[in-house]
Amino acid sequence: MRLVATLHKVSCPFLMAMLLFGSLTSSAQYNYFDLPYGKNRSLLTFENFDNIVIIESIINDSIPVRLILDSGVEGLIITDMDVVGALADRCIRNFRITAPGAIEVLEACITSPVKVKVAGLTPAITNLILLSQDYFSLENYIGTRVHGLIGMEKFKNMVITTNYDRNMLTFTRPSNYKLPSRSEVIPLSIIRGKPHMSARIELDNGKILDAWLLIDSGANHPLLLENDSLGDYKPAKSIEAVIGKGLAGNMKGRFARAGWLMMGNYRLDNIITSFTDEYLPGNTSNKPNRHGTIGAGSLARFRVTFDYAHERMILQKGNKFREPFEYNMSGITFRTIGAVFNVFEISDIITGSPADEAGLEVGDILLAIDNKSTFSMTLGELNRLLSSDEGSKVNLHISRSGKRELIQIRLRKLI
Repeated sequence: MRLVATLHKVSCPFLMAMLLFGSLTSSAQYNYFDLPYGKNRSLLTFENFDNIVIIESIINDSIPVRLILDSGVEGLIITDMDVVGALADRCIRNFRITAPGAIEVLEACITSPVKVKVAGLTPAITNLILLSQDYFSLENYIGTRVHGLIGMEKFKNMVITTNYDRNMLTFTRPSNYKLPSRSEVIPLSIIRGKPHMSARIELDNGKILDAWLLIDSGANHPLLLENDSLGDYKPAKSIEAVIGKGLAGNMKGRFARAGWLMMGNYRLDNIITSFTDEYLPGNTSNKPNRHGTIGAGSLARFRVTFDYAHERMILQKGNKFREPFEYNMSGITFRTIGAVFNVFEISDIITGSPADEAGLEVGDILLAIDNKSTFSMTLGELNRLLSSDEGSKVNLHISRSGKRELIQIRLRKLI
């Protein structure tokens, strides 16, 4: 029997991840990581790329992989074709993946259980999902080596705290976890391994929306709302843009600002919000009455603790809690090309933006900013440079068709 599954993966300018496979993996206890016997706590450092958490693990004691830790997916999904090839003989069942706008996109398989190690924890013996093609190009839009994604629910036997300020994960035995002072407890509903919560949003017309949201730590947007859940509401001021990329091509939508987002008693003001019709298929049962998602662009302003056993999330204010939300002021979306992730190519330009007005084009290669070579920058550093200092002039040295050109733009807020 051939299974049909729905997969949606989008990335850049805000990376988003959503994979829907149905119940393809085992629910046995050994399917999850845990703390070793007699140990109540373990720490693990992670790499932080624009608030996307990347951890290292080892498959079958021989295959090292770097995985996005993602509350918005279920299971462990391998996207890197070299790793897929090394594990292909473990496949026990094939299924098809479809996406909005495409009837049949690619094939995937589920493997027999393999051992997966994460430092400081007892291994998980779990199935893997292997994609037959890497349509996501995760690495190009994050700017570092990535082999796949791992669902936060794989660690549900423990209380998991993400400290975005210190780039540290803390795993605690539930019986030993102590609720911090000055924290906010958010009740969760865990639906097919993914956490959902209630939140309150003030839209730009002053209307208050009591929203039901998926918590998606593998998406670096602050807030995304799905148009079909909002009735006839449209933001008063917005920009049309490609808000991500999926298997069916560019995902179009609009960026705007909501007045505020309330999570418990914590309030985030003037929050950048994505609006789209295309984040997930409208007829899937996986988004009952859902209005959208909260991504890492909001979560990273807190120390975030997931307690799956008690279906709750605990928030503590982080160092970035009061930082204003800003969107790229150039109108450029970059992706990395090459093996070392330090060559930046323009992949999208917003119509009417400073980049568009200055004549920049998709495919231009960025060589330097204000005489500073970009080859020593990360993608995150580049995006931050173009998301601050409104009104400043920026000299972009580009390569187009093998010729070097200098183009000057003046940064301005687009929303």
